[in-house]
Amino acid sequence: MRLEKYLVNCGVGSRKDIKKIVEEGRVKINGLVTLNFGLWIEEDRDDITLDNRHLEFKTLRYYILYKTKGYITAVKDDRHPTIMELLPGWLETKDLFPVGRLDKDTEGLLLFTNDGDTNYKMTHPDKKISKKYYVELDKPISEGDIKDLEKGVDIGTHICLPAKVQYIEQNKIFLTIQEGKYHQVKKMVGSIKNKVSYLKRVKFGNLTLEDMKPGELREIFLKDIIL
Repeated sequence: MRLEKYLVNCGVGSRKDIKKIVEEGRVKINGLVTLNFGLWIEEDRDDITLDNRHLEFKTLRYYILYKTKGYITAVKDDRHPTIMELLPGWLETKDLFPVGRLDKDTEGLLLFTNDGDTNYKMTHPDKKISKKYYVELDKPISEGDIKDLEKGVDIGTHICLPAKVQYIEQNKIFLTIQEGKYHQVKKMVGSIKNKVSYLKRVKFGNLTLEDMKPGELREIFLKDIIL
């Protein structure tokens, strides 16, 4: 493996960052400084350090993206732009996949990983991982509507589990659900004779968008994810 790719997978930074770091003589291979970021290394045998600190190659990786509108949740599509196009060029994306999905017109938190076990635990219905959305509605929501959502509404093909609703103002709420049916939030709102005008996922399990900007990607660790 090239040293550059190894350092990317260790979370050191972008390829531009890595080139500068290596050229500054801060990286050592088996105790010897190298200025060649394209050098081939044996990740299982060579000892790689940055500023004399041992680096651990990350076989499993985790990132959260603040998804923006206009992108479908797919790794590849011939007709529409995909969320993979939102990922920075320095990121090694070959084995990454999104956990769950967000609609093309929905913004918010999307988890990426190459860890199949975590994907299963975060998306399997039996795990009941919560998902919190900020929802703007076409019409004001009533107390009765809120009670209906909190009891569990019928969306035609499925009776939803009870949801949690936090009232913000007449046509704005936070809606927390523990399922992930196709277009579920939109269908739930439709069941109370209303319509979603804006939708953003702000929390997924223990992960949040706190201090993130639209389009931003952030590396996280397995310990950050409550399963």
